[in-house]
Amino acid sequence: MNARRAVSFTAAVVTAAGLATWASSASAAEPGATVFVVQGLPGRTVDVAVDGTSAARGLAGATLSEAIGLTPGRHSISFSSNGSHILSRSVDVSSGSSTDVVLHLPVDPKGPPTVTVYDNSTAAIPAGKASLTVAHTAAVPPADVRVEGKVLFANIANGEALNLVVPGGTYSVDIVPAGKSSPVVLGPLDLPVKAGSLNRVFAVGDPSSSTMRAVVQVLPAGQTGSGAPDLVDTGSGGQAADLGSPPFGVLLAR
Repeated sequence: MNARRAVSFTAAVVTAAGLATWASSASAAEPGATVFVVQGLPGRTVDVAVDGTSAARGLAGATLSEAIGLTPGRHSISFSSNGSHILSRSVDVSSGSSTDVVLHLPVDPKGPPTVTVYDNSTAAIPAGKASLTVAHTAAVPPADVRVEGKVLFANIANGEALNLVVPGGTYSVDIVPAGKSSPVVLGPLDLPVKAGSLNRVFAVGDPSSSTMRAVVQVLPAGQTGSGAPDLVDTGSGGQAADLGSPPFGVLLAR
């Protein structure tokens, strides 16, 4: 599959002022937490409630909610569609934390929806660099993520995520089954990666129903001086592939 497919993007840029607004809803002695909901169920409109109170309504598939301000502690997040309960999940948040709660399909698209929770680390990154996290939350078996035609994240299972620190720029990205070059289940797509930010990409949907999409979230991150490592790989699963040879070596030189 060489033709580029149209891909829907949802981007959220959260400013420091916006974070301060949400924090102000909590007590002055204990800054609040921020939660974002990624709605990864194709063909559904989802409402979100926190501790029984409506927090977001009418989220279409492959969309990202606005920031939801919470007090530190444990909260129950419930999801419903057209008045029918989908599931509930308890989430623990800490003072000043930022968390993504993703409602998505399991590997088997006919299975019940599931929720995966990710912490958003906004730790300082080198000047001119970006923190890039790719999360596999689609109805796809373990997959490889290719950047500029080279495998960058290998063998990521549903619910897992990997992170790299890379130069800011726009990259051509696609997703294929682990260890294979086809079929391309998402992309190729041009992915802008903003320097000085945490850039999160969530693969959602089901390729068998042509509903694969990418939800993109951008959050501010602190910066350190130059000279820090070009690549720092972390994550909850999978592995970072060999990154030392072209074309990725050329990519890093941008």
